[in-house]
Amino acid sequence: GEGREAEGFAWWPEAHLLDPYAPLVEGRREWGARDARERFAPGEGGSAWRGTFDFDGPAFDWGEGYARPAVPWDQLVIYECSVRLMTASPTSGVASDRRGTFLGLADKAPYLQGLGVTAVELLPVFEWDELELQRAPNPRDHMVNTWGYSTLSFFAPMQRLGTRGSSPAEAARQFKEMVRRLHAHGIEVILDVVYNHTAEGGDPDAPPVSFRGIDQPGYYMMEDTPKGPRCMNFSGCGNTLNANAPLGQELVLDSLRHWVEEYHVDGFRFDLASALCRDARGRPLPAPPLIRAI
Repeated sequence: GEGREAEGFAWWPEAHLLDPYAPLVEGRREWGARDARERFAPGEGGSAWRGTFDFDGPAFDWGEGYARPAVPWDQLVIYECSVRLMTASPTSGVASDRRGTFLGLADKAPYLQGLGVTAVELLPVFEWDELELQRAPNPRDHMVNTWGYSTLSFFAPMQRLGTRGSSPAEAARQFKEMVRRLHAHGIEVILDVVYNHTAEGGDPDAPPVSFRGIDQPGYYMMEDTPKGPRCMNFSGCGNTLNANAPLGQELVLDSLRHWVEEYHVDGFRFDLASALCRDARGRPLPAPPLIRAI
């Protein structure tokens, strides 16, 4: 393309983009508290997010005799919860430095087992910006996004669900420790995953964070309008992932494999799965390639 909107592309020469395949993401270190690292600029796209890697850390030790629970489907008793909200209150009985974190949820494994729970279904744990509503003035700019249905990265655990000040690598290890502890109590881990849209929205004036700046018409469903190509909005969040095109389909499948192989996740709940059953122009498909591949 020749610019920001030509031919549906949305690249900004001055924008630093987040690698869609980065296994870890460096953003802010503390929940809901801005720091210099994120270089927040109101009205200019919000915060900066950087992909990173853990080259020096030792391999996670899942423990001798470790095994996944492999609970039969007819014995599943699923407990749905938010990692943060499950233990954020002092009434959770979790130590103050672990409340609202992966390790805080791990500490509740005996409690959940006592209830007869055999699987937890976690609200989104992929990296998201809990302060996204403060990017620009709007009626909700006093709110914090606690639920996480606004994905920045499909591969990285949410850094601020680690204990206070955790690096991306430390948060990832704590996620694995949570899974290990839950598995030790016979509890599977199911993730609520949001592949139908991303946090980039659909406003053509908003700077791209990742996918839009790399290949907007490749990653998103697009339509022609009198003002030029625009993202289609079947998600209600400004854009819709083009999940049945090669680029989007490969992204989703690689992400699912990553969470199973690297983090030992046992299953997934697909948010707004109907959006994953459309073609590049938003038309429902009788046999969506992504669904067949999954």
